[in-house]
Amino acid sequence: MANMMNALSETITVTHLSKQYDKRTVVDDLSFTVKSGQTLGLLGPNGAGKSTTIRILMGLSHPTAGAVNILGFDLHKDTKKIHQQIGVVFEKPNLFENLSGYQNLAIFCKLYDKPLSTIQPLLKRMDLWERAHDPVKVYSKGMKQRILILRALIHEPRLLFLDEPCSGLDPVSSRVIRDYLLELKAQGMTILLTSHDMEEVDELCDMIGFINCGRLIVLEETHRLKEKYGSSMLKVEYYETGELRKELLAPNTENLMRIRDLYQEQRIVSVHSSEATLAEIFRKLSTVS
Repeated sequence: MANMMNALSETITVTHLSKQYDKRTVVDDLSFTVKSGQTLGLLGPNGAGKSTTIRILMGLSHPTAGAVNILGFDLHKDTKKIHQQIGVVFEKPNLFENLSGYQNLAIFCKLYDKPLSTIQPLLKRMDLWERAHDPVKVYSKGMKQRILILRALIHEPRLLFLDEPCSGLDPVSSRVIRDYLLELKAQGMTILLTSHDMEEVDELCDMIGFINCGRLIVLEETHRLKEKYGSSMLKVEYYETGELRKELLAPNTENLMRIRDLYQEQRIVSVHSSEATLAEIFRKLSTVS
């Protein structure tokens, strides 16, 4: 797939976005940007407002207030132009079950005026070519998800929306999908995903946005977020009488001298800052209201 970098510095710009149902506010004055080539993980507990936010960004729901600009187009005025340049993968499969994987992709080639020769390399990349002509109804959940992702990429979109891309998948399918998404990211694809799999988010996302009660609680680079919510302690792994030991040490003078001595004795395996995990951060931020 061709390099997808574009001249725009910001692929998504959200300004004071709100959504109300009757008197209930589900999206509350959100403002954020996603730069070209970034992968943003939009996280939050169930009912936090992230699914509604994603639906608005896809043009599937109208906001009560605020503005959205995607790929240089106003979402309200230029929805059709935006839809031509985005790919969408929903959590629930919506494939043509009685058709083959190849036929499912062929339909979208016709819709987007792409040659059928586009299909084989994509199916091979997702380890599906040998099953290309089997009906989708006999595919596993992981195979169906791979077809959904390929279908969203047929027209080489500049922005990809993913809703729980690897939820409930077997390890093999999950690995194939994550590796492919990392390739797309390296090529400059801008990706916005939602997920409850913190390992998946940590691997794929360089930005994290956390929504709770309809409000954007935090928007931060992943590594900075883990540092911010971590402790000042040092994780030290070293050998003691032939056994590997792990300790959390405060970075005071005494402990730093001890670590220096362990280095000199070539007993240190690793020294890391005590970053918080995304799962720990998720639990902390879910209590914020």
